[in-house]
Amino acid sequence: MTVIATLTVERPSGHWIDRARAYQVVVDGAVKGVVRCGRELSLALPPGPHTVRVRLDWTGSDDLPVHLGPGATVRLRVEPRGTRHAVGRRYLRLTRVS
Repeated sequence: MTVIATLTVERPSGHWIDRARAYQVVVDGAVKGVVRCGRELSLALPPGPHTVRVRLDWTGSDDLPVHLGPGATVRLRVEPRGTRHAVGRRYLRLTRVS
């Protein structure tokens, strides 16, 4: 029996910036899916260390290391940093919720 872990990336609906666009969720260098405004993406992953990043075109968030325990669920939130950070790699903020 294989034990898996769950990584959930949520995107709040309160931001107007990029409202119609989907953000790509990248885990360990591979695109695993997209998350749209007001939605969340849940991924079944093997337990252990992973690196998560969310990207939009040429920009995105910083890499966020996470450790998934067997059977555990880790929740992350992604949101735009605002117009002040619109230029550059750090356009999105990815934070751990639980």
